[in-house]
Amino acid sequence: MSLYADLYRYRELFLNLFRRDLEVRYRGSALGLVWTLVNPLVLMGVYTLLFSMLLRAVSVDHFPLFVLAGLLTWVFFQSAVQGSSTSLVAHAGLVKQVRFPRQLLPLSVVGSTLVTFFAMLVVILPFNLALIPETRSTFWAALPLIVPLVALVCGLAVLVASVNVLFRDVEHLVATIMLPWFVLTPIFYTFDDLPGVGDRQWVVDLMHYGNFLVPFVQAIRDPLFFGDMPAVGDVVYTLVAALAALGLGALVFRRVDDRLAAEL
Repeated sequence: MSLYADLYRYRELFLNLFRRDLEVRYRGSALGLVWTLVNPLVLMGVYTLLFSMLLRAVSVDHFPLFVLAGLLTWVFFQSAVQGSSTSLVAHAGLVKQVRFPRQLLPLSVVGSTLVTFFAMLVVILPFNLALIPETRSTFWAALPLIVPLVALVCGLAVLVASVNVLFRDVEHLVATIMLPWFVLTPIFYTFDDLPGVGDRQWVVDLMHYGNFLVPFVQAIRDPLFFGDMPAVGDVVYTLVAALAALGLGALVFRRVDDRLAAEL
């Protein structure tokens, strides 16, 4: 895992890349970081209108906060993975001219996207604590789970960024699968609300554990919205998934690192 230890060894370079990514993202914008909250709020409004008010397909109190608590994890995951997929290709000139730990490029994208995550958390948390008293004694349990979530995203970011250099279809593949992935992740519904479950519990189990993002969404939303402690199974799953993603990302990157400059 020395690949990730370079974050500390080359921390000044990483911070420069991180600041540069933030500046490029919000350059010329009057609202700046506020724009990162617009997309989740728009999605929250649409899903509340459609699924809670018109279709009445979901019976969850404080439905807008329920959606935002799920989007908290999803928006960070999608933005970081999709943004990092092109990070090495976008900096081809830098990669070819200077020898440095290239994994810092996708990791800097994760870092800048993490700013969005905490901005959303700062907005959501006061409303949850004020409107859902049960969360006042459990919200803290969601905070340690940010660590395996970030680890998972870091591993995937390094993986997709390095593979995309060899196969440029990867960035398009990532963009294509995000929408169906989002629909299959219980962001604006719960598995209990699905009318077709019946005796097909195995389908729910497959959706829960076959989609490795679901345990992260559930484990973070339980204490943050429902006022429940995270399920032990979900917590264990997040830790294993995070370690697996870090290991896989490091393994693939080590194998292709020497080829990056030539392929770019």
